Amino acid sequence: MPGFALALAAAATLSACGSTHLSRIDDGQTQQPVWPAVEKARPIVESTVFPQVEALRKIDVGTPKLEVYRLIGHPMYREGIAGVHEWDYVFKFPLADQPGQYMTCQYKVLFDDHMQARQTFWNPAGCAGVVGPVQAVQPAQPDAPARVVAATEVSADFLFDFDSGALAPGATQAIDSKVMEVLDKAERVEALRVIGFTDRLGSETYNQQLSLKRAEAVKQYLVSRGVPGEAILTSGRGAAEPVVNCPGAKSPSVVACLKPNRRVRIEVVAR
Repeated sequence: MPGFALALAAAATLSACGSTHLSRIDDGQTQQPVWPAVEKARPIVESTVFPQVEALRKIDVGTPKLEVYRLIGHPMYREGIAGVHEWDYVFKFPLADQPGQYMTCQYKVLFDDHMQARQTFWNPAGCAGVVGPVQAVQPAQPDAPARVVAATEVSADFLFDFDSGALAPGATQAIDSKVMEVLDKAERVEALRVIGFTDRLGSETYNQQLSLKRAEAVKQYLVSRGVPGEAILTSGRGAAEPVVNCPGAKSPSVVACLKPNRRVRIEVVAR
């Protein structure tokens, strides 16, 4: 998964502010792409400037924004993430006849109003020949329903202190590994669903609110790592869908028994 794993683990946050170099875009298209200065690129992880050609070949019209991120990582000019229609990259490709030398190429992806790739550009244009033609991907049927293609769960007791909606120390590493785990199993990813669950202790209203708060905390962490915020859907289900049933009033033994029910589920949605 080129770029994604490293980008997700990087200790840096993309700015949500727009930049002055953005092109004039109408529903993911422009007549005149505007290119930022190469030297102003600021990749979160330096190794992402050396992309896998196979990943670039999978980006075509209709590729969801989250899938672009999964394939080649974060944009490199702090354009922002949520609601942004233009991502810019600077890549380096080795020259076959000049060992140790590289061809520097700029790559631009424009997203339409549905946050799917609509146009891509190379600067200079000859860089497209280095990558080669777009790889044929089985297109999704227009009426095909979105479906969960991979999922994982992590204990809320590991992510949060008891009765808390704030991420605990050490929680971020678990989130990183779990998200990478499920994204490795999917292609043409459209969205992530983050679902919070609690145990049965406490009122129904309180548990629903706590489960949603925990899902939102996971989402905010992922956004801080560069995952497109509009591609992350959150919900809280309170004590619904219990994994175990432990009778009795609240006690240390019952709290311990109910641990499997306190969890966060991460689902990958694709077509």
